Amino acid sequence: MVDAKSFISLSPDAKVAIISAMLKHPDDLSNLSSIRQKLIREKAIVDQQLKIGVQNQMEETKEALDILGTTKEQVLGIRTNMKNIDSLCKDAQGLITDYPRIRKISQTHQNFVATQDLVNNFQELHQELDRIKVMLREDKKNIVGPAPNLLMVHYQLYKLEQLRNTTLHMAKDEALDVKVTLKQYFGRLDQVIEEFEEYLWELTRNMIGLIKNKQGSVIVRVIKIIESEESADAKAIAPKTERRSSRQGLGGKKVDKPPREIKSLRSKFFDVLHDEVSQKFNVLLESVDKEPRECLEATEFVFPDLALVYDELVPRSPSNYKIFPFFVLEYHRHVYELVNKVASLPDLDGGLILFLLRWVREYYASMSHQLGVTEELLEPQLLDGNEQGLLDEYLKLVRTNLFKWINNMMSTTTTEFVERQVAPAKDAENFYHMQTANLLFEMVNQQVTLADDSQQSMVMEQVVKECIGVIKDYQNRWKALISSEVKKQLEAPDTAPLGLTEYIMAATNDQIKCAEFADTVLGRIESENMIKNHKTFESVRDSLNECMDDFFDVATHGANSLLDLVFNDIKGPFSKLHLSQWYDDDPMGQIVETLKDYNDDFRAHLNEYMFKKLVDWMLERVMIAQIDALRNSGAKLKYPACIDRLEQDRASVFRFFEMYKPINDLQEDFDAIEQLHKFACSSKKTAYLNFYSMKRVYHDLPISLVEVILAKRDDLDRSSIKEIMEPIKEKFKDKDPIDAARTPTIFSKVKQ
Repeated sequence: MVDAKSFISLSPDAKVAIISAMLKHPDDLSNLSSIRQKLIREKAIVDQQLKIGVQNQMEETKEALDILGTTKEQVLGIRTNMKNIDSLCKDAQGLITDYPRIRKISQTHQNFVATQDLVNNFQELHQELDRIKVMLREDKKNIVGPAPNLLMVHYQLYKLEQLRNTTLHMAKDEALDVKVTLKQYFGRLDQVIEEFEEYLWELTRNMIGLIKNKQGSVIVRVIKIIESEESADAKAIAPKTERRSSRQGLGGKKVDKPPREIKSLRSKFFDVLHDEVSQKFNVLLESVDKEPRECLEATEFVFPDLALVYDELVPRSPSNYKIFPFFVLEYHRHVYELVNKVASLPDLDGGLILFLLRWVREYYASMSHQLGVTEELLEPQLLDGNEQGLLDEYLKLVRTNLFKWINNMMSTTTTEFVERQVAPAKDAENFYHMQTANLLFEMVNQQVTLADDSQQSMVMEQVVKECIGVIKDYQNRWKALISSEVKKQLEAPDTAPLGLTEYIMAATNDQIKCAEFADTVLGRIESENMIKNHKTFESVRDSLNECMDDFFDVATHGANSLLDLVFNDIKGPFSKLHLSQWYDDDPMGQIVETLKDYNDDFRAHLNEYMFKKLVDWMLERVMIAQIDALRNSGAKLKYPACIDRLEQDRASVFRFFEMYKPINDLQEDFDAIEQLHKFACSSKKTAYLNFYSMKRVYHDLPISLVEVILAKRDDLDRSSIKEIMEPIKEKFKDKDPIDAARTPTIFSKVKQ
């Protein structure tokens, strides 16, 4: 509810709205009397507050008017008194007999005293200069010493300088020879002043040394001298004439001040500090071309110097000097010049670029953590904010060098692989290898080590990705090289050099070794915490894991290429299966013996993991070849002789593979061919049952294969085949939707 004070200040419409809100229902009228009384009470309170406020305001206004009246009376009284004083002065001059003569005698006496003082000072000038030089010589013996005479020397020189200025000013209207004589007389003073200022600037140049030598009081005295001279400069810059009345009645006559040379010591003080900082960096700038890394490392004096300035010099300096920001910017601008000179060196190598990027990050971090100076306050930005450009230059350099290196390596390796003049090398486990894995990851590890020097997660991520880009090219080249050589071997075996299987084994082993090396690189990056950012590490981890998968893919390609060569050698015996000579000869025995010869070589010289995989893929290929052999042109399943022959073939293959695989696994693998042979040897009555059992497990069994097998049976005529196929075809029409989601079986890989 709005109080009475606020209610009064509202507009009529607002008041009506509030009253309407208070009286929404007829029952609210019964409360009208209490509401009215409440509003009356609140109004009475507001009226009382307003009355008190008005009364206070009136009293304060009355008091101000009284003060104003009193002030006016005082101003009028002062004006009257000043007129009386002026009148008395004029009357007093008339009362004193011979006043002009008295004033002239007084002025003459004053001039005599001043002349006597001037003569005395002239007589003592050289003696005073001798004393000053002795004190100055004592202080200069140790440039970072206590300098106890510094203020005294300055004070004495300041007085003598005033004497010189006054004397030369008084002689300004004299003859030229007088002026020349005076200047020669004061020439020694000028030399001592110059010597003193040189000493003052030498102390300024050694300000850091003074702090380190616990001589902070010397710095205070230096700054006091500068402030004193600055004050004198400020007075000299003011109007060069002023009106001064003397008690002797000089009245309104203008008297010129002696001229002073404006020294601007404060400006020179900062110029000397600037030159001293420049001198510290000039040595480094001159050596950048020869030793850029060492020059950057040699700037380690920056942070302790600035810390000393903040801790020791700032408390001893006037706040308006802003001495700490001055030193920070002076050091930073010289660091900026040094860094840019390093960055502009021709032919920057990758290591120096990464070192420079790391150094810049560490510089900013040290400025922030040690001195509280954030990167935003340091202008101009190191590298002009072009760190990404420098990183891109480094990555370009990495990319160029990597591809150049990989081209050279692959050129040599390709020649060796294609010509095959000698057998590939063997490692300690008797496995063939090509040396490329060691060379490749020696290069990758070098780049990772260099990237780690930058101490930047982004740099490491980009370098790893560049390496992976080169690795992918390396992987693609191996796949293409293996495919090309296998094609030559298959198409023109007589002209192809010997030893292709040995070299493919060596290449396959290298791919597995590369995958292991990639995993080692990932483990190194993780264990040494080379990447601090979690998301960046995940990106690098995913890239390296993908790279490892690709190495296994190339190794798989190599293993399958070996199988291509193997099965090219046994395609003749496979083509004889189920033909008429099959019943008399033993082509499967020839196949098994060939496989055994190859496998003995593979087991001895191929990586154990890949050999196990190769055996699995070999078994699958044998199964597929046996299934496809049922389609051989001229094949006949002579019933019941085919039953024994098929069983003998399966037994030969089983005995061969049980040397390499567990029996339980092998029985599971043989189930498909066993059921297919069982169906092929079924009687007319059991054919559908055997088919159904097989179809239930192998949902992708092709109907064309079923028809071919039945057609090869010599004991079934067309009507019998038709009778067997009718329910089978119905079963194929009755497709189960679940089959589409089931895992493909070996029958998906046979000819349709």
